[in-house]
This record gives sequence, structure tokens and C-alpha cells, in this order.
Amino acid sequence: MDKVIVFDIWGNYAHFKKIYSTTSALTYPIPLKTSIYGYVSSIIGGSDLDKNDNKYLESFKEGLCKIGIQIMSPLIMQRINTNLRPKFGSLGWNDNRKPTMMEYVYNPKYRIYFYHSNNELYNKLKINLEEHKSFYTPVLGLAYLISNFEYIDECEVIEKNKNELTLINSVIPKSFFLDFDIDSTFDDENEIVEINQYAVEMDNERNVTKRDDILFDRKAKPIKAKVIKYYEINYNGKQSNIILF
Repeated sequence: MDKVIVFDIWGNYAHFKKIYSTTSALTYPIPLKTSIYGYVSSIIGGSDLDKNDNKYLESFKEGLCKIGIQIMSPLIMQRINTNLRPKFGSLGWNDNRKPTMMEYVYNPKYRIYFYHSNNELYNKLKINLEEHKSFYTPVLGLAYLISNFEYIDECEVIEKNKNELTLINSVIPKSFFLDFDIDSTFDDENEIVEINQYAVEMDNERNVTKRDDILFDRKAKPIKAKVIKYYEINYNGKQSNIILF
């Protein structure tokens, strides 16, 4: 891995449904790695990344793509009463919508670090990000939660395997985590959250094949921790330490 594309995504609201149901009132506070696959595919488009029959997932088999996620604004959750459709297709005269109290992430912004072993796909994404164009309308989870995006940079990455405490700017999968710096956590007033059953990989039938637990700071602060491996990334005159998974 030599380089990654860095870009921001944001919107008014986001909802990333729980992986164990087709519809869930609760949301993950950060995008699932598998949802980033869909986001990237919406920007690139083309026959190889078609949504029909989940064809785009062919390009994101396990091991082909690595992603880092950095939270750029404090995570605020809002609950809004939302009318859900009882079924797909046209509604009949006696089909009533179902009012449901839905949870959303309010004004979310995330920085995505993206690597793919397919150079053609990687370069298409870079070009479309630079030109701020997309094939489909990108969304943050649900079809009506439209998202904006911005190209930041393309950066070289330096793999680090230091077994020492380091400020990590991205979310931390538990499979990479070793230990916290407890004193720093209190001094920096970190608000560390752990989410479970986070979808990391998915097959063509949309079955989740790999899960992990994720650690992050709710206020978008870096976390001083000891991890198995991270990547040093320098852009815009600053350094970030990111876990790519």
C-alpha cells in the first residue's frame, strides 16, 4: 500500500441501520465500512459497480479495499418521528404508513481514507472526487439523506508497528487495539464510545462475513492508545495517524 485518497463526506442527517434487520429505528453513529463501498460506487458508477444484484460488491471482496474513518464533528443523535412505508411499490387505499421514532446522526461529517488494489477503480474515484461529480446521488445510509463530498488530497502512507502509545485520529477497530493511556484519556476529556457488531465485510448476497467492535471519541478528539498497527499520513501540512482496515 503506497497511497490513499482522502475525502470528506457530510450531510444534514445520517442513518446507518443495524445489520441484523432490514429496518431499524436505531443507527450506528459512524458509517459502516460496507456502506462506504456503496458510497464510493455511487460516485464512480459504471457497469462494474451497478447496484442491481449487488454487482458492485464484486469489486470489494475482502482484502481488495482498506478504509480509515475519522470523525470530523462531534456526534449528536436526534430522534425524529418518521413515516415508514409498510411495503415496497405503490400503496393501496388502505395501506397506512407506520409512524416510527427514528434515530439519526445530526450534522455528521466524516473523513474517509481510501485504498483499493484495483488502480482503475482507485483512479476513477480520485478523478470524480476532484471534479465533484457522481454517477448516482450519494447518501448517508438512507435514500433521502443526501450527502455532499469534497476531495482533500492523495497521500503517501507509512506503516507503523510501534508498540507504544500514539495519538490515533481515526476510529479504532478492537482487533487492532491493545491499551489506552488512562491519564491522557482523563486529561484530554475523551468521551470514548464502543459499538458492537460493526459490519466490516459483506458477500454478494449482502450477508455480513466479518464483524468487529469499534472504539472512537464522541467529541471527534484523537485517542491516545497502543495499537497493533497504524499508518502515518501527511497532508495539508499536518500528520494524522490512521488505522486502515
